[in-house]
Amino acid sequence: MSNLQTTYTAAKETKRGTRIWIEGQKLSLAGFEPDALYAVLYDGIAKRITLTLDPVNGAKRVTKATRNGKARPIIDLQSKMVDSVFSGGDRLRVTFKHGLIIISQHHEVTSQEDREQRFEQRSDSGTLLKASMFTGGGISTDAITQAIAQSGLDSRMAWVCECETKYIESAGENCLAIDDDTAFLVGMAEEIEPSLYSEVDVLSFSMPCAGFSKAGKSKHKQSSENHSGTALFGVINAIKASNPSVIISENVTEAMDSPIYQLLTSELRRTGYKVFEQILDQRHTASIENRARYWMVAISEGIAPDSLELPEVIQDQPTIASILESNPSESWSANDYLHAKAERDLAQGKGFKRQLLTGAETTCGTIGRYYAKKRSTEPFIVNSEGLERLFTPIEHARVKSVPEHLIEGISKTTAHEILGQSVDYLQPLKLALNLFQTMNRNALLLEVSA
Repeated sequence: MSNLQTTYTAAKETKRGTRIWIEGQKLSLAGFEPDALYAVLYDGIAKRITLTLDPVNGAKRVTKATRNGKARPIIDLQSKMVDSVFSGGDRLRVTFKHGLIIISQHHEVTSQEDREQRFEQRSDSGTLLKASMFTGGGISTDAITQAIAQSGLDSRMAWVCECETKYIESAGENCLAIDDDTAFLVGMAEEIEPSLYSEVDVLSFSMPCAGFSKAGKSKHKQSSENHSGTALFGVINAIKASNPSVIISENVTEAMDSPIYQLLTSELRRTGYKVFEQILDQRHTASIENRARYWMVAISEGIAPDSLELPEVIQDQPTIASILESNPSESWSANDYLHAKAERDLAQGKGFKRQLLTGAETTCGTIGRYYAKKRSTEPFIVNSEGLERLFTPIEHARVKSVPEHLIEGISKTTAHEILGQSVDYLQPLKLALNLFQTMNRNALLLEVSA
């Protein structure tokens, strides 16, 4: 048998204990023919059983069954020694080469145990390692880092991945989660070699939303799979390579039922994660912009809480006037062409309406990536003379509860692009705070003893 052969199987639970059954051609190819003698070595620490052909001193014999008149070799292991290594239902990896069979724990089970042990060790005495994909200007990344810190844990950003240079440069300058030791992976997630996605404890990402949203589908005339579906392969590569204990992902609400996220969450569940999903909006944060978003949190099963849901908040909403700058950089204008467009849209029954705000309001609609282009359906401030202006970048940040330092030193257009593609800052902050306070055992012990 010149090449290594591998089979994935599972131990069986029986009344007599754990049973491992191997049969067929792969045994013959490895030299384990019917009646051949072999020795067995049980290693409970390494979770491995090794079978070695030993025609002189072998204590076990390959048995056989006859199928279509031909003898078929069988190895049937069932004893207290097997129970000392594996349990019924355990997933196994069996490798065959001539004269040798190694039965070991399935690599995906090993990965799960490794990440859970690593997370608990670092939570107790070390620093959690984080990573971020589709990082943009680092707004969600910053919020999750702040939540971890407020939960009483230390963390460090190991690497960030982003294809837009101007966005990641802004994040490098302004996002406090990123430091000089953070590795920058600048490119499309699906083109980056998996070996560059180093091991981390927490991974956050937001795949491109244009293919998920109704507006994006209408504009691009494509489904999410066609528009940006290959990003899923980059995400899966990163998850496999970095083996995070906690995965946090955000997207538009339509993504929740999309084929891409259904595939992703199914694969996460298959590989040992518990998945939590929730739609968050203004009711959960009291931010001014009503930006509903789908959040998916996957936590390795062995350390996952029973439930994870962010409750709605009860507090007074600030008015838009309270967040406006006293000397705004935006100029006032009549925008006659936008009024004319609104009249045409109404006449054509398109249902598009303008958002003309006086400042007395406590909410506004979603502000998108291209806000600086003065699109007709996004928010405008109107003064007593009927003139209009856009929110300034600082005001745009405030309606999303985003710390202003995250857009410091960049152009107005880039600032609006970063903010327009980002999140209500309080959504990841509150969600992650709830999560890590629950998972930080030290913090819980301190609360109990206080």
